[in-house]
Amino acid sequence: MAIKKFYRCVTYNMNIEEIALKIEILERQNLSKSAEITNYTQSALTSKVKKMEAEIGQEVFKRTPQGLKITNVGTQYLKFLKLMTQEYDEFLQEIGSAQTNSKINFGTSHTTIKIYGASIMNALQINNIPLDVDFTVESSTSLNEKIHNTEADCALTSNPIKHYPDLNYDRIASETFEVISNNSHIINFEEGSPITLLVLSKGCMYTRALVEWLNKNQVPFTMKEIKSVSSILDFLQIDNTIAVLNTKLIDLYNYSNIHYYDLPQLNKIIETVFIYKKNESQQSSIFQLKHVIESLLLEDPIERS
Repeated sequence: MAIKKFYRCVTYNMNIEEIALKIEILERQNLSKSAEITNYTQSALTSKVKKMEAEIGQEVFKRTPQGLKITNVGTQYLKFLKLMTQEYDEFLQEIGSAQTNSKINFGTSHTTIKIYGASIMNALQINNIPLDVDFTVESSTSLNEKIHNTEADCALTSNPIKHYPDLNYDRIASETFEVISNNSHIINFEEGSPITLLVLSKGCMYTRALVEWLNKNQVPFTMKEIKSVSSILDFLQIDNTIAVLNTKLIDLYNYSNIHYYDLPQLNKIIETVFIYKKNESQQSSIFQLKHVIESLLLEDPIERS
């Protein structure tokens, strides 16, 4: 197939997000690690590799005992995809040469960036919104303090306990979290046996809520902070181990063999808020980013509290 014909065929059937995902898969040559970075499941990425190979008509990877190894065709395809992204960037620079990208220091929690980070960046790129967003990933408590101290511009995170008078806390969505374990190791909390609690972040509001419940019910526990969702799910195979995770995050990984706990008097609803300075102009780049996030997260208007 001639390269121009192939170019037309590919560009009509791929958006920039798909191209970026293919580049990630081909460059890393490790679907497990790519799954962690992109928030796709490994099985979903396997399907995308098969679809990629069907488009080309040849294999992009060799399957070896040591893992995936990119083929010569895969290397050529990777170069082609990078050329497409380069040309697209040059096109955006050409039509937007008069625009200056506004830089925003945007804070998110570990959970929030895994669920929404890629979607936010993709929306900015697709809609050609001139914002240069730098992510700061920390707990909601830390991000709240950073915005108050003008060390960050805004944040999308769980509603923190402390509210500063100089900040706005606009409710964007209501999230739920789950307390889970492996189906083979169901825990009876009334026995008071020591357990291991796995969390993405010790400062997360989900973590705080469950820790408060465990202490109130005199359940002894040891907390382990693990930044990888798939690793947390793997560690659940150990006896007397539970985890607390956002419900959407669990659904995203499509993990089976999970037991869900309905613990009495544990409120599993947490508000997600957009935090920013009260003196921020309605025409500022921060409000541009806020509107993008709202368009992604709000299916129905939420009444502001």
